[in-house]
Amino acid sequence: MPFPNSIRLIFAVALVSFITSPSNAALEVIGSGYGRTGTDTLREALNELGYKTYHMREIMKGQLLSDIKVWHDQIENDCSDVEALRDLFERGGWTAALDFPTVMCYESLMIAFPQAKIIHTERKSSEQWWNSASNSIMIIAS
Repeated sequence: MPFPNSIRLIFAVALVSFITSPSNAALEVIGSGYGRTGTDTLREALNELGYKTYHMREIMKGQLLSDIKVWHDQIENDCSDVEALRDLFERGGWTAALDFPTVMCYESLMIAFPQAKIIHTERKSSEQWWNSASNSIMIIAS
């Protein structure tokens, strides 16, 4: 019997904390999973371990409204401005990045922060993801 998602997530976070502990120096963890795949639970776990985690929740709380222009420019340029991404995360002192909008640029973030560990989260099926997303984040976006 496979492990439940929560057990796998806890294992992934424990593994990351074993490999590296937060140093507050640079982005150390990059999430490559879309919203509604456990990113908020992962955010909570990483914060508990001492990481400062960039997540859509922070933008929604209104704390990062100044970042919206950076993300708009990234969308327009297919996330090609690696220096702007590096500056955004270093300026904010972020040590982990999850969820939207960072997931759309995770490959560029890997270039900007090559030492960072990648954690990928996903649902068991696309149908489960769609049901969850369409009843939550898709409502907010429309």
